Amino acid sequence: MAALPPLRHVAMLPFMAKGHAMPLLHLARLLLGRGLASAVTFYTTTRNAPFIRAGLAGVRAAAAVVELPFPSGSDESAPQSMDELQSSAHLVDFLSAVAALRPAFAAVLASAEPRPDLLVHDGFLLWAKDVADELALPRLVTLGMGGFASYVSSAVTAHRPHARVSSPSEPFPVHGLPGLRLTKADLHPPFDDPEPAGPLWDFVREGRSVMETSRGVIANSFDALDSLYVDLWNREFRPRMWQIGPLCLAAEPVDQAMDNRDITDWLDSRLAMGRPVLYVAFGSQAELSRAQIEEIAVGLDRSGLDFLWVVRSKWFTTQDQFDDRFGDRGMVVEGFIDQLGVLSHKSIKGFFTHCGWNSVLESISMGVPILAFPMAAEQKLNAKFVADVIHVGLRVWPKDGEGKEGGGLVVRGDVQVLARELIFGEQGKRAAARASQLSVASRKAMDVGGSSFENLELMIREVSESSAKSE
Repeated sequence: MAALPPLRHVAMLPFMAKGHAMPLLHLARLLLGRGLASAVTFYTTTRNAPFIRAGLAGVRAAAAVVELPFPSGSDESAPQSMDELQSSAHLVDFLSAVAALRPAFAAVLASAEPRPDLLVHDGFLLWAKDVADELALPRLVTLGMGGFASYVSSAVTAHRPHARVSSPSEPFPVHGLPGLRLTKADLHPPFDDPEPAGPLWDFVREGRSVMETSRGVIANSFDALDSLYVDLWNREFRPRMWQIGPLCLAAEPVDQAMDNRDITDWLDSRLAMGRPVLYVAFGSQAELSRAQIEEIAVGLDRSGLDFLWVVRSKWFTTQDQFDDRFGDRGMVVEGFIDQLGVLSHKSIKGFFTHCGWNSVLESISMGVPILAFPMAAEQKLNAKFVADVIHVGLRVWPKDGEGKEGGGLVVRGDVQVLARELIFGEQGKRAAARASQLSVASRKAMDVGGSSFENLELMIREVSESSAKSE
């Protein structure tokens, strides 16, 4: 195969949320580092730009960031990223608000030098399609999901097997996957409803239309993990899905580069004492009640495990948080930290997570088994995948029902028991062994000649050749 000339200029439009932007930051490193692109430019809001710039640290000068201003007269105090949103319940409203960036984005893209020959945009930003179409610019879409969740949610929507069940707990099959059974509890809105309707469903339908007219979907995944589901997608849906991950391996984690040196020192001390650590983090957008936080805190405390817990200030009404209640066994930190660096530390033996896809993939890449506590979006499907399909973890369930223990909360006793099982139990040992196997496979996929390594070049080649034919 002839050498592929680099794309002159790749434009990237990430959604204004850390979890959505990070894979594209890693992709930029790969495109530039492998000579598949000569320049990459990120376009984002003014107050989201510092995070993007920080994520490009160490990348050569061919990576740039352009700030998109809101139209004159817009409310300057309005949210410019998900970090500034009071609640994820306002997601659809936020998506509608950021559509006001379209004219500014169209203007700077039309005047960019050199002219971009590819736009990679988040599937949430539907208006990117119209801008790209006006400029005859090919697009790739990123959904921030793995092959399993992408295929299952689409197959359930297309074939509606859950329309035939009589209760939320009754299992139903999934088209193309005879060995898989789901319940409505495994699905997130609006996919759990056989007859979906409303603003969220309207957004999903429009998003699918935008995706289907692109040149491809980027799957931050790898062949050994979920090729079965990507192959099914490519047979039944469009456009083609490309497995080019785990993108987090574009830059190796380095413990010493973690944001907080105190974290590294504390983890080093646990390693020196032979005390395994459970890493606890629920993403940058998780919304936990004070009652749920207390159940988790008591469960972790009673587990007897050492743990590192990343918390969010919005969970607390005071600044003191836990007042050092865990002693030297529990380190509680606030903010956004180098999660990959933490997971790569040899003291980390488990990850208690919300099952956002980035977190799942980072944990697997580092060979760390998972305790799954899904909360929103496709996280329930990710948890199903983790616990019941690839067997790299355990799952903690809320105690549902009025008048019952917990009242819909994950309770302290389950946290205590399952956290210990993950670190010391037989189920945890099997999950750790499987995670270790997949970690090795993830690195092989990204190495020279690996499946993801080759797929990235094939994806860029296909975009380049199809663009040349259309000119």
